[in-house]
Amino acid sequence: MANTDKTLTSAGLYNSGGTGAMTSVYRWSRNDDMRVYLNPDGSKYRMFEGRQALEDDVENPYWIINRNNLNDNTERITGNINASFKITDWWDVVYRVGMDSYLTKNQTIIGAQGAVKKLWQNGMMSESDFKYNYWSSNLMSNFNKRVGDFDLGGLVGYFAEQTKTTNNRRMGYDFVIDNFYSFENIVDANEIFSVNHSTKRLFGLYGELRASYKDMLYLNVTGRNDWSSTLPVENRSYFYPSVGGSFVFSELMKDVSWLSFGKLRASWARVGKDAAPYVTNTYLWAPGEMLGGFIGSGNSWTRGNPYLKQETTSSFEVGAELRFLGGRLNLDYAYYTNNSYDQILSPRLGQSTGYIFVSVNGGDIYNKGMELSISGKPVVNKNFTWESTINMSRNKGTVDNLLPGVEILYVTDVQVGNAKAASFNGGSFMGISGSKWSRTADGRVILDANTGMPTSDNLTTYNIGNREPKLTGGFNNSFTYKNLNLSFLLDFRIGGDIYNGTDYFMTINGMSKRTENRESLTVSGAVRTGGTNAEPIYEDRTYTFEADQFYNINGVQTSGRKIIQDYWSDYFARESANFMVNTNWLRLRAISLSYDLSGQWFKSAGLSKIIKGATATLTGSNLFLLTNYKGMDPETSAAGSGVVGSSSVGIDYNGVPSTAGVAFGINLKF
Repeated sequence: MANTDKTLTSAGLYNSGGTGAMTSVYRWSRNDDMRVYLNPDGSKYRMFEGRQALEDDVENPYWIINRNNLNDNTERITGNINASFKITDWWDVVYRVGMDSYLTKNQTIIGAQGAVKKLWQNGMMSESDFKYNYWSSNLMSNFNKRVGDFDLGGLVGYFAEQTKTTNNRRMGYDFVIDNFYSFENIVDANEIFSVNHSTKRLFGLYGELRASYKDMLYLNVTGRNDWSSTLPVENRSYFYPSVGGSFVFSELMKDVSWLSFGKLRASWARVGKDAAPYVTNTYLWAPGEMLGGFIGSGNSWTRGNPYLKQETTSSFEVGAELRFLGGRLNLDYAYYTNNSYDQILSPRLGQSTGYIFVSVNGGDIYNKGMELSISGKPVVNKNFTWESTINMSRNKGTVDNLLPGVEILYVTDVQVGNAKAASFNGGSFMGISGSKWSRTADGRVILDANTGMPTSDNLTTYNIGNREPKLTGGFNNSFTYKNLNLSFLLDFRIGGDIYNGTDYFMTINGMSKRTENRESLTVSGAVRTGGTNAEPIYEDRTYTFEADQFYNINGVQTSGRKIIQDYWSDYFARESANFMVNTNWLRLRAISLSYDLSGQWFKSAGLSKIIKGATATLTGSNLFLLTNYKGMDPETSAAGSGVVGSSSVGIDYNGVPSTAGVAFGINLKF
């Protein structure tokens, strides 16, 4: 059982003036005490009372914490039953049945007088009950037999699973009695109820063959065929095999003292993946009021695809594992490729088709990379031991063969300014799209001769960055002196772009350090003075605007203060790269100091017969970060997973940083 109380932390609710606590903190006036969110009479304090509509207010963070409540409650039960039958000494049969069931209740309450859309300004309440039931059944027949120098094995099996979900949603607004949060306190006309059910079944047959020779050569071959209820009948069956092998060559080099162990390995596998339930059919909206007051129904904005087939992922890996000097130095290296074909995507369609989304097979994703681990014991003696491990990895992902006419796949709905998480056809899978200032052939910013502002073609589909780092890794060390141990883990990242959406948000709202000078603005670039569209002629020009001066902008007298504000709130943000950072970091992820108390002190105190062991530990997490990133935390992201997995990692928007923590504990063994 789990219970969570929380509040709106990031951007908050749609159709509101900033109901996220962090969004409000970043925008709050520096000369106003945000702790004051109530008037002396208990009513809501508003900074601009009577000057603007309530929905246009920036919500006070303390109001959000105290009046906008989110909570969830989860009750979960899991279990399995196993039965094993030994038929002979080399043949057994195993049957397993498992289940996982939980009910999650979510509740959101928006208090009255909140800076939300008018319908909700007298309060809003929403609840959902999500019921999840999963059952699995697995029957395996295992064979193991040694014949001379060969170890032979295999298995065949049958697998079945069923997943059922039910989601009951309730939403209502405009409470009749203040501060009484119940659906009984909302008139029927202001309540909305919906129920969604889904059922998915998957059946499979599988087999495996294993063979080894003298504990030196190993071979493994598998095959599996699945039948999925979420795919069309003609495509619901799909087969995927794998093969792997390894060679422990150190078995042939036992006379080489410095080599303790050596192994080469290689594997290839193909995996199939089905679709989400019900994406092969087109469904209707529930009946409702249409234009003109008529009651009717119509197609939903998602079109079904009766020709859908499974996704397929092929992976290949080669590697080596080496141990030297009795384990004092170890090395493990792997190179891999992981390519996915016929991805099931839901790209946005032109609305002229009558739909917005459709699930289709389109797009191939190619990943290749390496992983390296080096570990060892640099110092080992009677009283002191130093153990160390360094891990490094690199991955490069690209996408190709998107649908005709689709050159960019947006894998999430997250958009901060003009920046979006995007995959570019023939380019990077973990890209970011955005807008750019117009530039001359030699890279100078083209200015508007009438306004002095940078120009833009208003396209937001430029590839402005790649979120994938060039290298990531960790460095773990453990130092032990007698009964005292000190260990720490550093992790690092080299390269990879992060879009600082927090900087964007603060810039357009005049809260960034760069917007501090409100009295003067200088813009430099190039202005077109002649030539043709094919061969334009530009000259360098600089414009300076003073806040207390007026300027003729397209025949209109405009104050310099207004021009300066427009530059920071609009024109500067049209160059999305202004908020991009190629990021590196070194982070102290964890550090621990422990002392084993079960030594002579326990014996002298007469406790050794009762307490068999005791360790005192002081730990810390996320205590240090060295980075060139100027935002809140380079690990934050704006939202969760996208339709194909790259999510919105690398887009930072008013996030909450990783929490630093210190803990002390004592472990006792009796």
